[in-house]
Amino acid sequence: MALMQRFTRLFAAAALGLVGFTLASSGTPASAAHAKPVVSTVSVGVLPIADVAPLYLGIKEGFFAAQHLKVVTHQLQGGAAVASAVVGGSLEFGFGAMANIILAKSQNLPVQFIANGDQAASSAANAWSGILVGANSGITSISQLAGKTIASNALDGENQLALDAVLQANGVAPSSVKVVVLGFPDMPAALASGSVDAVTEVEPFVSAIEAHGGTLLSPLFEGMEPSATVAGYFANTNFIKAQPKLVERFVKAINKSLTYAQTHPAQVRSIILTYTQIPATVVATLKLPVWGAAVQKTSIQFQENLMRHLGWISKTVPVSSLVWTDPHR
Repeated sequence: MALMQRFTRLFAAAALGLVGFTLASSGTPASAAHAKPVVSTVSVGVLPIADVAPLYLGIKEGFFAAQHLKVVTHQLQGGAAVASAVVGGSLEFGFGAMANIILAKSQNLPVQFIANGDQAASSAANAWSGILVGANSGITSISQLAGKTIASNALDGENQLALDAVLQANGVAPSSVKVVVLGFPDMPAALASGSVDAVTEVEPFVSAIEAHGGTLLSPLFEGMEPSATVAGYFANTNFIKAQPKLVERFVKAINKSLTYAQTHPAQVRSIILTYTQIPATVVATLKLPVWGAAVQKTSIQFQENLMRHLGWISKTVPVSSLVWTDPHR
């Protein structure tokens, strides 16, 4: 299948180049139990979007330091790039779309979902993602997107999966549209210039587009499935086996960060300003993603079934294999 071949090629070099993982430290020597715990440095691949605010907030609030972790973030433009780095061993952890993780696992690549990232809103009214068109596009409904050019942050990723689901629900064949790849920050300008007819965006860029007269045709992730698991943190299974205690510490810290972010929206908005270039006026009013520590396995299964229906994968991956379970829970 052409799609599977593209995905396989995307990760082949990284998979073949898999090497051992290098950390500042993996823990405290048994002979020095009385000494201060040694801090482990870990690199995490992220995207420049609101979704990863809990990670930055957790670093600021000391949740990772409490687990004796120093987190170094690396901003990349797409989930495929993050996954390649995690598979290749240059990153210990990555933030990636659920679809990317499923595709990687379906190709027997050594990745595993370890912690929740974010979820879609429970209703369209609170949607923080969307399919948008420009102010003067003349497009007023999803049904008018047939034959149009639509931007996604990656091919065969979460945005495109949700787009295909929304198109089908509105009687539009996914194969009738042309999907082009653009980074989230580049989509507003492309829409304004007319180089694309529509975009699949997330906050804070949804609000930025609407502030310049753009129109929201439909929620994106919420249009696929309300409360859908959109993304998560993942690691290389070889790394998980080699450093299980460190993975546990990271999961504890990110879970606390997710819970904290959900109940502290003002601090989330402040932290977004530190790692994006979105104006404060836009950040002040954007709709935030939904965060929580609970892994929604039913949503993951739903998306696997959808991907199989669309022909993205030939068979589903057992969720028990896809999602890591902390053995000490």
